[in-house]
Amino acid sequence: MKIIEKPNIISPGMLVAGIGFFDGVHLGHQALIGNIVQTARERNMSSAVVTFRSHPRQVLHNNYCPHLINSFEERMQHLSETELDYCIVLDFTQDMSMLSARQFISFLAEDYGISCLYVGYDHRFGHNRLEGFSDYVRYGKELGVDIIRAQAYHPGGKHVSSSVVRTLLSQGKVEEAASLLTYSYCLEGEVIEGHKLGRELGFPTANLRLTDNNKIIPANGVYAVRVQLPNGSLKNGMLNIGTRPTVSNGSDRSIEVNLFDFSGNLYGCVLKVFLIAFLREEERFSNIEKLIAKIQKDKEHTLRILLSQ
Repeated sequence: MKIIEKPNIISPGMLVAGIGFFDGVHLGHQALIGNIVQTARERNMSSAVVTFRSHPRQVLHNNYCPHLINSFEERMQHLSETELDYCIVLDFTQDMSMLSARQFISFLAEDYGISCLYVGYDHRFGHNRLEGFSDYVRYGKELGVDIIRAQAYHPGGKHVSSSVVRTLLSQGKVEEAASLLTYSYCLEGEVIEGHKLGRELGFPTANLRLTDNNKIIPANGVYAVRVQLPNGSLKNGMLNIGTRPTVSNGSDRSIEVNLFDFSGNLYGCVLKVFLIAFLREEERFSNIEKLIAKIQKDKEHTLRILLSQ
């Protein structure tokens, strides 16, 4: 897949494309992309998606925090794993937000060679989103762009959307989220100085500062994880998200990962943490000894989960 960030690179009339933010590139997105690719092949054309570098609402509302599933880099990586030929990346602007639906379709056709455009079954675009699918079809005929409505995707009767995935993650249901994403949710962060309490307890942890503050942080609790080190190797481990109530940490929310079978200095390194399973909610223990005993049981539980996969 080639990423297109400038207009007039693709010959006019050569693309079948879909438009959206594609956060998560989940099963619903994958089904739409499959339809785009199939149509492109049938018409002897190339396939593409049109997406935005940043969430449009971030441009329109400075205080909007999107709570995304993917960083931009992750989104591009997951899209590249499909059979798409191109990904057209637009920088959403205030001027772009003022375009009518007809003007936007014309823009895509003239600047990016799109002659067939898939539109999500519930997707609207154009200034104030006042127009609907029948309007898009009419504009498309006037502009020489075939407009196709994408069908809703409900595998096994389940609704699949980025919002559903975000809700699952916010509830700590990382396994259910992974079944819709087709991969494990990932948090990426730089290892920074922490309170070093884990080391005193016999379970040293790497305290993470996320590299993308727009990504959703799953529910507080303990998770079985796999951690990718800077050299690409993977380590089993467990992740704690929360306020560490046993040691009266206040409202300070931390993200700490304990790597199994590892020793070394990770300060300043960037780790990727893949959340495999939710173990339990955060608990307050009456003393440190009970906390240590519970963490040991968590480790045993984590190993059973990870070694079974």
